[in-house]
Order: sequence, then C-alpha cells, then structure tokens
Amino acid sequence: MSSDVHIDTPITSRQDPLFLSRQPIFDATEKVRAYQLLVRKSGVAPEAPPDTAEQSARLIVDTLNTFGVQAALGDRFAFISLPEQSLHSDIVTLLPKSSFVLEYPAEFLTSQNAEARCEHLLTQEFNLARSCTNGGCDLSQLSRVANYVVYDLARQNIQEIAELDRAVKPHGLIRLVRNINTHRDFVACKAFGFDLYQGNFFAETETLASRRIDPSRARVVDIFNLVMNKAEVGLIEDAFKHDVALCYSLLCYINSVGIGMQYKVSSIKNAILLLGYDFLWRWLSLLVYAGIDLSAAQRVLLNTAIIRGRLTELLGQMKLSDKEANTLFVVGNFSLLDALLGIPMEQALTRIKLPEEAVKALLHKQGKFAPYLELALAFESNQLAQAERLCAELEIDLTVASQAHIAAIEWAGIVAK
Repeated sequence: MSSDVHIDTPITSRQDPLFLSRQPIFDATEKVRAYQLLVRKSGVAPEAPPDTAEQSARLIVDTLNTFGVQAALGDRFAFISLPEQSLHSDIVTLLPKSSFVLEYPAEFLTSQNAEARCEHLLTQEFNLARSCTNGGCDLSQLSRVANYVVYDLARQNIQEIAELDRAVKPHGLIRLVRNINTHRDFVACKAFGFDLYQGNFFAETETLASRRIDPSRARVVDIFNLVMNKAEVGLIEDAFKHDVALCYSLLCYINSVGIGMQYKVSSIKNAILLLGYDFLWRWLSLLVYAGIDLSAAQRVLLNTAIIRGRLTELLGQMKLSDKEANTLFVVGNFSLLDALLGIPMEQALTRIKLPEEAVKALLHKQGKFAPYLELALAFESNQLAQAERLCAELEIDLTVASQAHIAAIEWAGIVAK
C-alpha cells in the first residue's frame, strides 16, 4: 500500500489552512518508537473540534493527504487522537493500518454499538488505543475494545496510574504514559514497566558551568569563528589541515551527491572557495555537536535542533535574503546548544562568534530572527494559536509553514543517516 492516504470518494477542496505537529514517543531505553500526530484546522481551538465525527475524520485524512504519511512518520507509526464517535466514520478505515494507532476517549464506549465497532476494527487488524484517565473505567473487557491503553500524567498522578495499571496489565495491552515532563517522573514511570513514554523529559538536560569543550570540538569552533570573520582562505585552509578528520569530512561533504559537483574536489582550498563563507559556516554549525557522548534521548534533542535549524531556514527563505536564511539555520541549530553541550547558553555563545541578530534571538528572543525561531517552537509544541499569530506577523501561510515543518523533519532524517 502507498504510504500516502488516498480517498476514492470526492471531498470538497479545503480552503482553510492546516496545521500538523509531531511529538516523539519513547521506549524505556529512550529510543523513539512512534509519534503522536496532532492535526488541526486553523482557527479551531483545541477545545472546539470539528462539528461532527465525519468532519473530524475527514480533517485527519485531508491533512495526511496534504503532508504525506511517509514524510510525517518515516518508518515509525503514529497515534492519532479521535473525538467521540469518530471511529464510526468509515473514512478512518482509509488510514494505513500498520502506520496508525487510533486513540479514542473512554467516553466513546457508551453503547453496545460502540463496543461492537471497536471489536470489528480490531478483527480488521486496526490498532486502537483507549484513553484511561479515571477510576470509573470498566476494564473487564478491555482487550476486546483496544490493544493499547493511554495514561496521562497531566490528569492523573503516578499512584493513580499505577492503581489503574494493576487492572490493565493482565490484559496484555501496550501501555503508554503521556505528559512525562521531568526525568524524575520518567524514572518513576519506568519502575512500573510501562511500554511507551511521551513528554518533554528528554529535553530536561542539566547544564554544568564548569564543563569544557573537548579539543576536537574546540577546533571546529575556531574554524567556525575564522569563517564568521571572513578570514583569508589560506588561514582557514591551514586550520583545516591541522585536523585530518575535518579535512576528510569536508571533502566527503563537498563531493556528496547532494552538493551536485560535476567533478571531484580534492583540495581543501578549492572546497572552501566553492562552498563560500556563508555555506561553510552553516555546515560547520552541524559539526559543533560532533563527538558529544549523547544519551538516546539527547540524540532526539539533537535531531530536534537540526529540525529547528532547517525549518527556520526554510521559513526565512520565504521572506529574507539567502544570507539571512543561512543565519537562521544556525540560529535554529544552536537553539539547544546549552542543553547539548551542558553549559549555559550565554557561556556557549561567548565561544562562538555569531551575528548580533542571531545572539539577540538565542539569548533574548528579540530581533529580526526571533519570530522565525518562535514559529519553529510553536510547531514543535503544538501551539496552534501561537503558530497562527506568528504566521500572520511574518505574512506566511500556515499550511505552507506546516509543509516546511514536515520537509525539515525529512531533511533531518537524511542528515542523521
């Protein structure tokens, strides 16, 4: 089956902007196993979903048609939350079974018809997740109506979840805990042996003011600063030649298929001249993180930084010069510099010479570049109202910005390989 969703029955062309956000779901080793996809229509608040189940289901399928399942998910699967009664719509059955877990609230199971619908979808090999956020859930027949269960730390404490889970666990369902926002809560949840974990705990990284940058990364920073200051090519070439690994990386990069050179470049000087200052310092900004001993969750954080970099660049290309868009890439990429290097942002930026506008955006959320970084963060955290406001401020269409977000996710996945 194609990775994109296609519907044979005609659907009225949608004029409203669409919003798509993706949030990672981890296993106990902090590896990403799935995503939660959040789809919205611009102008609709989270508390005010589409008027009918049919409209809700159509919105999901329309959105995935717009952005593409493969682009949004890669080789992982996604949870999609459905309002009450949406499971009754036949449109949801057009979603690829292996790519989605259809999540519905416990309130959906108010009739025998609803239970029968869940049982039928399970026999058709669809994956269903039931929200289980209160003690009044009837859990006796749980495996007949779902193969996943979702707990929520925003609505329950760990003790309440553990009590519910004692009744759920014997049914053999895959158990997800949502809204885990601290490492302390993550460790507490892991102690109960849940299967999947979602929240911002992976971004909670301690910063250590005394940590030093290791020598290999320090050399990258030194070259980065030379390029920023537009030093003579000979000086930059000499700095590269002191590090064989960096020379190799630069030549591999410029001779890669993505660069599109028609002949092989074997000289460091030629590589520097061909890339130019602006593109060279953009590439070096990715190497600043090279060699860091990252946990699995921090690797997700690094991926997030790269997505931010690419998204801010793509957004900047819509309104700013190429040079400014290149700077925006570095702003987004360095927006998690403190967490990934383990030092405060202000201290990190004293070692790296960035344009004043970039520093203002990173340290103070001010200046020309700040709204672009804020918009990237709004997509990342599913803040639709914030994204709408910033798109209006920047005069960027929300759907186009959302498509840029998915393109950035795809690009970051390629960079990681």
